[in-house]
Formats: sequence, structure tokens, C-alpha cells
Amino acid sequence: MIEFKCHTCGKFLKLPHSYAGKTTECPGCRKTLHVPGAPSAEPPARAPKPKVSANQRRLCVDCGEAFPAHQMMVHDGQAVCDDCFHKRKPVVLKYKKKMSKKRKRLLHLLILLAAAVVAWAVWYFLLS
Repeated sequence: MIEFKCHTCGKFLKLPHSYAGKTTECPGCRKTLHVPGAPSAEPPARAPKPKVSANQRRLCVDCGEAFPAHQMMVHDGQAVCDDCFHKRKPVVLKYKKKMSKKRKRLLHLLILLAAAVVAWAVWYFLLS
């Protein structure tokens, strides 16, 4: 997986290696962006994850404090300490827009019209 940030909105993106060197649309800001890396026929071999020892420390991107690596929290693709994680606003999921009243009425009218046509066809072809 290729991991990088959008240069416009800062959203953290993960894409398969097949997207390397291509352009795609950011799901956050809908801007076209270039995926880093050279196109290759096969993805690089996965390196084993290093074991985190108790004495390793990381820096929080918000407050700059060092904290033990095993206590790292990830919020929106960024490593933050436990205190800053709880201070950040939760990631808001975007929901699909609701159908407008006008569009809903039109849909109901079309369904009613279709039902009337079916009823007429049954009456015309079966009962006459």
C-alpha cells in the first residue's frame, strides 16, 4: 500500500501499489492529485513489522510531547498521544443527501402512474 497525504486538504490516503504514478481524485476535497511512486509491474515485498519495545518513544504531532510508542493513538492518519486523541474532534462521516420533497413527490406520482397502467392492462386484456 502507498500511504501519502493530499496536498490540498491534508487527508491521509492509502492506495494499492497499482495506483503508483497515476492520478486520482481525493475523497476529501475532490481535487485531482498525483499518486507518488513509479509504476511497477509488481508491488514490493512486505517488510515484517518491527516489534515495539517499551523504551521506544514517539512524538505527538499536536503537542510535540514524547510518549511510549506502544501507547500511540492514530487519529485521521496522524500519530497522537492519548491526551491529544481525546481533545480532537471526532471524524465526521458524510451521509448521503436525503431526497428532496419535490423529487419524492415525483417518484410517488410515477409509481402511482405505473400502477394505474398495470391495472388498466389487466382490466383491458383479461376482463374484456
